Amino acid sequence: MSVKFMSEGWIKLVADQWNTNNLIIRQDLRNFNSSWEYYIEDKPNLPHMMMVCQAGEIVFAGKKDDRKCDFEMWTTLENWKKIVNNGLSGKMALMSRKLKFKGSMMTAVKYMRAFDIHLKILGDIPVDFEI
Repeated sequence: MSVKFMSEGWIKLVADQWNTNNLIIRQDLRNFNSSWEYYIEDKPNLPHMMMVCQAGEIVFAGKKDDRKCDFEMWTTLENWKKIVNNGLSGKMALMSRKLKFKGSMMTAVKYMRAFDIHLKILGDIPVDFEI
């Protein structure tokens, strides 16, 4: 069964996958406390999704609320499909600017391995792109 991409159901499954199956991320980010949001550039009416990480564990996943995020990631639905379907790595998406990014690039580079794994997790969740 799939969930709608960029929905609350989807972001909660991503968080569950992060917290239960990815020791590498949790080990690499054990001192990482941050928040970030995702959205689809060409679907402005869809809500932004947000995750909050404390000591490597996702403690909040849902619709973006009033909290200021440390990072923003956005791109077109077509590019999200490529990223989610592993047709475009996180590093290549950032380098080619297909995945737009706002926040500390130094922090992103420092945690690039975890970032790449994180994007692969997005592909682990069966999604429906008809949104």
